[in-house]
Amino acid sequence: MSTNAEFAREYIKAIEDGAIGDTLARFFTPDVVIQEMPNRVSPHGSVSNLAKALQGAERGRQMFKRQTYTITNLLDQGDCVALEVDWVGITAMQFQNIPAGGEIRDHVAMFLFFRDGRVARQHLYDCFEPW
Repeated sequence: MSTNAEFAREYIKAIEDGAIGDTLARFFTPDVVIQEMPNRVSPHGSVSNLAKALQGAERGRQMFKRQTYTITNLLDQGDCVALEVDWVGITAMQFQNIPAGGEIRDHVAMFLFFRDGRVARQHLYDCFEPW
């Protein structure tokens, strides 16, 4: 059985690889709550359940032809894993003033709270670079 930190790394890799459906759902408890704090893309933030998160992953596959996630820091403390991640997305279509093939960069603080070996809560703090 993997540790929470190993599981968090597997989760980030799955997102990077474009996981959707059951391939992505396996990382979460059925009652997961994902909270995104306000940011440039989501000015009011958002709260998602599993179904909404899976829909978002589908949209992400359509919006980006490639995404890379580089974990720069990881702290594993009991049932919580905190990650600092640098993200780069290459757009598959126009997004705001960014043409298809353009690049978006984000610095992310992500807190994963585990229950029974799966993510039960996720908090995201995105810091997008200007575009």
